[in-house]
Amino acid sequence: MIAIRILAAVLAVLATVPAEAARQAKPAPEPPPFPQHDDRFVMAVRGPVVGGRAGFARVYASPAGRDGWTTTVTCGTVDVRTGCERIELQAPGNAYRDRTSFTGTWTPLGGGGRYGENQMRTWSVTRQDGLDVTVAMSGPCPSGVGDVSSGD
Repeated sequence: MIAIRILAAVLAVLATVPAEAARQAKPAPEPPPFPQHDDRFVMAVRGPVVGGRAGFARVYASPAGRDGWTTTVTCGTVDVRTGCERIELQAPGNAYRDRTSFTGTWTPLGGGGRYGENQMRTWSVTRQDGLDVTVAMSGPCPSGVGDVSSGD
């Protein structure tokens, strides 16, 4: 009889071990967002439609050491009926990511024109949910929603 009580007590303790371990287990940390410093990426942004044309921007990026990426920014408009694109800007730049921001700069080549002299422009990811992004960009590139991918 005593042996049965001891066995029941041991079984009761053993039954609580997995439940207690599950309570104490911490959730696995989320993987870092894409891209990270060794990744190349393409970010595509879609702007609002005005008069049958929508703004677009693409940022093509290659790793540039541990500090970020070298980029090419391409912006323009696309005819929403035909899909024909008109490129308004292509410019070299840089991009950076740290714990709190994912941002970049570019400098239009040639200066002058509709958007002023040769001065630095910026873009910044204001929200990232997986590969979906919301991006704020300097003109003539549109701010809007888009995605980031490896470009494959």
